[in-house]
Amino acid sequence: QQKYAAIVTICVVLFSACGMLFAGPIVSIEHVDAAPFPEITIQGVIHKPEGIQLTLDREYFTLVEDGTSIKDFTVKALDVDRYIAVCIDSSKSLSKKNFLKLKKIAINIIKKSTEQYTIMVYRFNDEVIPLGTFSKNTDNDTESIESIQQHGKRTKLYNCLFTATEELARHDGGKAIILLTDGKDEGSFMFPDDVVSNAREHAIPIYTIVPERCSKAAAVSRLSKITKGKLFVATAGVEDAVVNILKTRMIHGIPFAITFKTKKHDGAIHPIEVQFKHGTLQDNDTGYAQYSFSKNTYAIHTDLPFVVLAGIVVLLVIALVIVMLVFINKWKQIVELISMQRMPQPVQRYYSKLYEKDEALKKETDTLLLATSPEFSYTQAWLVEKSGPETGKKFPLVWDEVTIGRDKENAIVINDEAVSLKHAKIKKVGNTYYLFDCASDNGTYLNNKKLLRPKPLSDWDEIQIGRTTILFRGTKIKH
Repeated sequence: QQKYAAIVTICVVLFSACGMLFAGPIVSIEHVDAAPFPEITIQGVIHKPEGIQLTLDREYFTLVEDGTSIKDFTVKALDVDRYIAVCIDSSKSLSKKNFLKLKKIAINIIKKSTEQYTIMVYRFNDEVIPLGTFSKNTDNDTESIESIQQHGKRTKLYNCLFTATEELARHDGGKAIILLTDGKDEGSFMFPDDVVSNAREHAIPIYTIVPERCSKAAAVSRLSKITKGKLFVATAGVEDAVVNILKTRMIHGIPFAITFKTKKHDGAIHPIEVQFKHGTLQDNDTGYAQYSFSKNTYAIHTDLPFVVLAGIVVLLVIALVIVMLVFINKWKQIVELISMQRMPQPVQRYYSKLYEKDEALKKETDTLLLATSPEFSYTQAWLVEKSGPETGKKFPLVWDEVTIGRDKENAIVINDEAVSLKHAKIKKVGNTYYLFDCASDNGTYLNNKKLLRPKPLSDWDEIQIGRTTILFRGTKIKH
């Protein structure tokens, strides 16, 4: 009986693990540690709604074990790292007065932040320059900002924001960008949509500060709003407004640890429910823990027949899943066959003709791929970059096989971040040039259609890789 009870226990563990996937929207239990029995520690996260400031006091929690409320327990809010990237426009598109004002605002924000932020400073003009690495040393950050001077004619705003989001994405915790600019962008190869996509994916709001009467405020305002940030105007008190909004919006999840001592020691699995109520916010989640076994119960796990029996149960479950998948697949085929048999004869003949026509078209297409049609025969060929980092550049196709990609080992190197290291290749077979995709991340497109298999190239064909468009040109063989 003890062995059968242990098997039932294993099944309960499997079902309880599945239940953990459906945690509430506010309370989420991530781990229950029963190792230091009888002390039990529950680790989880309170997912804070945007704009609400929460404190994790014990009065907001209720703990229930096996349906019984636990009175004696402690609640501790765990520390969360907070990372801020400060991006300062140092181009000459800003007036000297506005540039100095934005620098002063950035310094005041860092000085007024009583929270322990880890900060990294960027300046951008013709290029994006990080002034050090992430650090909690505010003196170094303010000195770095003081040292920034205006120079350069271009303003690579979107390049800077994309670089900052990429760096912030490498860290766990609260993240934000403080952008100080006049909103102008000149020379960036990244687009606003690239920045928005990256920021939203990694939950990085962009808080933008612009000078008064800024003509480009609308563009950066939209950028901030979509990333759940906010636009500020460089007026009196803007530093306090930014500091306050960082406190309430920067942290989306507050980790916690609840500790209590259990009086149960029967080796069974026990549900532990954490209930949270803070004003109108209310939610709960349940975790499961198996407490220490008694000596006799523990001996079950070292019993060879039990191990064999448990292994057989697991294998049977796996076999059952495989049989079900095979049955479902066969059932679909049977249903389709029955459906076809029940069709009226005219309908069956119609579908048979369609099938024969489709098969003939496939064979014709396969033949065309290997044919040396005059339409695809060229004495010489070259590529022209229609749009991309080097628009207008010409690439002669002098070898029988030419690879295209971002890696410098390729015959044709495209400096586009959306292009894979080895993205595509063009191979000459006879007098025909074929385009191949080299298992690229974003795919290769020929005349706006995704390339699923090699295709012969014709004069003026457009090849799209990443954000770059290339024209195929050639001199046809005269017949």
